[in-house]
Amino acid sequence: MCKRTQTMRSSPRGVALLLVLGMIMAITILALGFIARCDTELAAGQNMAVRMQMDQLATSGLEHARGLLLNPQEVPSVYWTGEVRQQLDADSTDFYDVAIVRDDSDPSDFCTYEISSTAYRERNGRRTGESRLEATLRLDPAVVLWTGQATTLTPDLTVYGDVYCNGTLTNHGMIHGDVFAAALGGTGSKTGRLDTQALSLNWPAVTVEAFTSCYTTNTVPAGLLSGQTYGPYDPPHVLYCSGDLILGDHVTIHNMLIVQGNLRILGDNVTLAAPDNLPALYVTGDLIVGDLATVQIEGLAVVDGRVLLGAGVTDANVRGGLFVKGDIAEITSADVSGNGNYGSVHGNAAWQPSGGQIGGALQFDGTDDYVQTSRSVTALQLSGDCTLAVWMNAGGSQVTWAGILSKCNPNGSMYHWGLQFNNGSPREIVARPADGWWWSSPWATGIQVADVTGGWHHVAVVREGSTMKSYLDGVLHKTESSVSWFPGWGLSHLNIGANRTTEYRYTGLLDDIRIYSRAISEAEVASLAAGQGTNPAGLLGHWRFDETGDDHPDMTIEADPLRAAIVIGDGAGAQHWSPAAGAFFRSVRRPQP
Repeated sequence: MCKRTQTMRSSPRGVALLLVLGMIMAITILALGFIARCDTELAAGQNMAVRMQMDQLATSGLEHARGLLLNPQEVPSVYWTGEVRQQLDADSTDFYDVAIVRDDSDPSDFCTYEISSTAYRERNGRRTGESRLEATLRLDPAVVLWTGQATTLTPDLTVYGDVYCNGTLTNHGMIHGDVFAAALGGTGSKTGRLDTQALSLNWPAVTVEAFTSCYTTNTVPAGLLSGQTYGPYDPPHVLYCSGDLILGDHVTIHNMLIVQGNLRILGDNVTLAAPDNLPALYVTGDLIVGDLATVQIEGLAVVDGRVLLGAGVTDANVRGGLFVKGDIAEITSADVSGNGNYGSVHGNAAWQPSGGQIGGALQFDGTDDYVQTSRSVTALQLSGDCTLAVWMNAGGSQVTWAGILSKCNPNGSMYHWGLQFNNGSPREIVARPADGWWWSSPWATGIQVADVTGGWHHVAVVREGSTMKSYLDGVLHKTESSVSWFPGWGLSHLNIGANRTTEYRYTGLLDDIRIYSRAISEAEVASLAAGQGTNPAGLLGHWRFDETGDDHPDMTIEADPLRAAIVIGDGAGAQHWSPAAGAFFRSVRRPQP
């Protein structure tokens, strides 16, 4: 029996259906892949946008730090190390943190800072899209020393920061920074450049009223201050002195110190530390640092007059800024009376360490040499009986009105008292009274130029009531009664070796100059002429000229713009000032994860 075998045949319609189903499946798979890829690309694009936004925000954080370092007065000092959770838009969820660390790898450099800025977006308490940048910022220019007149920096003076001089700067020291001056000379060195263009930094407009009217003010009397500590206070105080002030041993002041007069720092262990946003020191007259003084000034020091530094200073430091309207000069002739009337040598007066009548002496060439003390409205004042005494070895030729001693007003237009040669022939020494007394005229001592040449001679002029006396080599030379000769109070400096204007200068040697506010006796004059001393009562000034000229003040001035930044005044009219005139990023980098 034969079996029939049936063969299955595909229907054309079934094949078509399978093909359609396959195509649909392929399209579906492709579509799903495309959608997935689009979602990934969209998410990546969104992340990229967030990252770019965070990068921009982190850059804003760096600029925030730059502004904070240039204007530290705007926030308390606790924020000088940075701030957290800062926002450009208070309604956003974007924040940045800024950290500021001073680079202390160089212990004398306070102008370089390391900054990190981290920007992030917060979602449900979590950070997303975080971006971090790091940078090195340099405050520059950062002026640490400003002088309003031509100035000479001595060999042992070191400056860390930029220097501005309104005139020619003669540098024999070391400047770690740039120099802004009309010209630069001297044998010293600098690490930066010389810039003769104008500096975009204004003088700090510090006044007495700007601070005494805004802060609790404590007063100290003029005279000697020693063994005292003031402050710190919160809020800060101002310590004010009307008149000349002398700082002796162990004085610490955490206030702003204002001296409406001259400030003499003569003691050991003196510290002046500025409160936040205030200068450490403001002096309307001169700042004088004596030979034995050790002083630390932390903050900004502003001096309307000059700065005079004793040649024997071994430890003086300013960390912040020293701004001086006058010049900085070396004290080369010490006042051993104890009254701090130090003098600075002008010109090329030559020291004669063993060429004096008593120890050393100073030689004046009659061309440009003289000694000038600091300006003072109280020092070296004569108003009645007085004595002027000096050892002289004069040159045989003296110019008209060649000055020996000349006490005058600040601009040198008026005498207060003096000792000088006249305009006669032969020249004769005369005692000058105060200008303005029409009945008072120079008194002729009877001592002519030939009497004081060819060797050392002692000259003394004594006023006792209305009687004037002159002594030559300890012997009474001339006396005259009923003389109308009146000294003035003396509102400024004393010139030694020149007249009041420093125009007419003495030629020869001078030694052991003494000024008394009393009429010393004939026996005392003889004692001086014998090279001995006197009763020190009334001794206002005493210059031995025993210096050698080889010593120089050892002083360091370090820029610290954050310590020196101040606010002048208060309220809407307050002025913010900083010695940092600019800042730049040395590098900006993204740290490796």
